[in-house]
Amino acid sequence: MIALGVLVEACPGARLAHGEADTAIRGLCLDSRRAGPGFLFAALPGRRADGTRFVGDALARGAVAVLARPGTDVPGDAALVVADDPRAALAAMARRFHGAPDERLAVVGVTGTDGKTSTVAMLRAACEAAGLPAASAGTLGADGAPSALTTAEAPELWEFLAASAAGGARVAAIEVSSIAVAERRVAGLRFRGAVLTSLGHDHLDYHGSPEAYRAAKRALFEALDERAFAVIASGDDPFDDFARAAAPARVIRVGTAAGCDWRVEDHRADARGATFRLAGPRLAIPLATRRPAPWDALNLAAAVAAAVALGADPEAAARGAAAVGTIPGRWQVIDEGQPFAAVVDYAHTPDAVDRVVALARRLSRGRVIVVLGAGGERDPHKREPMGRLAARHADLLVITDDNPRGEDPERIASRLLAGARGEDCTVERIASRPAAIAAAVDAARPGDVVLVLGKGHETTQHVGGHVLEMDDRELLRAALRHARETR
Repeated sequence: MIALGVLVEACPGARLAHGEADTAIRGLCLDSRRAGPGFLFAALPGRRADGTRFVGDALARGAVAVLARPGTDVPGDAALVVADDPRAALAAMARRFHGAPDERLAVVGVTGTDGKTSTVAMLRAACEAAGLPAASAGTLGADGAPSALTTAEAPELWEFLAASAAGGARVAAIEVSSIAVAERRVAGLRFRGAVLTSLGHDHLDYHGSPEAYRAAKRALFEALDERAFAVIASGDDPFDDFARAAAPARVIRVGTAAGCDWRVEDHRADARGATFRLAGPRLAIPLATRRPAPWDALNLAAAVAAAVALGADPEAAARGAAAVGTIPGRWQVIDEGQPFAAVVDYAHTPDAVDRVVALARRLSRGRVIVVLGAGGERDPHKREPMGRLAARHADLLVITDDNPRGEDPERIASRLLAGARGEDCTVERIASRPAAIAAAVDAARPGDVVLVLGKGHETTQHVGGHVLEMDDRELLRAALRHARETR
């Protein structure tokens, strides 16, 4: 519990428009359904709904204060705090409410179009193997608790950081999405380090242009100070603008080129995994992992570089990161004894689809069969490239439904089909996801690779206003068992 006036003092640009500064605040929320007695409700502007519409509901549930933009009216005797940037104010309030745990934790933010989840998992493992207790949060949730967002809203994020610090963690590795940066969820958070894994095509429906998307990612690095570090995975794009943005933080480059601080060398892979050498400052560590993708090796290198920057022993960190097993929905092999490989992967951007299907092509002794959809009410500009890149490397592409949400599934599929047109690939349209996965398995022969892409670890499908239980891993497993019993 904390006095409202103390929270307001933590927010430059915020002021108490009416109400008492000594009002006791017992919690913060921006979803009125989570409000309770003594809560402050943040009535934030949203893409689909304005939070001011739900002030009455929050107050009815016991909220005693509201944070909103100037000009907002609040019924009754509830306190009102106004700020021109209420999202930034909420983040500052959440930090103060939870006792600024970033002063006791080394928080590392991991951003990138692809690779965030894997890198966070390996960073946590690297730290713990080197004796640095760590916590993690992202697409897979916060320390096992499910999350609907890659980066939690500020109240939940700061609650997680406070709980991690109280539980003895010394490091917190968190995924930071471009939308989270733009929506100020991490505003005011003092990052000890930031990691860039990759940059491709995503979220243009939100940001409007590739330049704005890149700028949102870069803003994470602009917030670093001289005590921090920035790990940048350099490839075809050296990301020099990110390195400049990180100044005065220490910049650590990861890649395969000779000039990188940490390098992946002699990478060799088969369907079961990979071996490679991780070369760093004055050392070279031979490693083996269960993940065959070359980009996974780069993510591992980035995780180890970050752990070492935090004080971890390099060899212990590398061994810990390499020991990470299957990451849910990330090149997750489903084995029911079938004579072909079957893999579920979260690939849902053009770059990720291109890389995953191309990897399957390199590893396959036969054909590559892909099941692919695209999310509704999300960036429509990536659909045709996804269809084109999948078809470019596949022998059979089955276009199915992903999470259509409120959008017409046939409209989504038509863009994927348009992208695939002209490639040397057989393309089928099967709307039902279970039926599409079953058809892919039925078509597979010994030596083939079957890829089910897009949803990865997800356990539901959003169709219209309905949420259906659906897990690609279980669907694929069931299809494999059925095929084994009937062939």
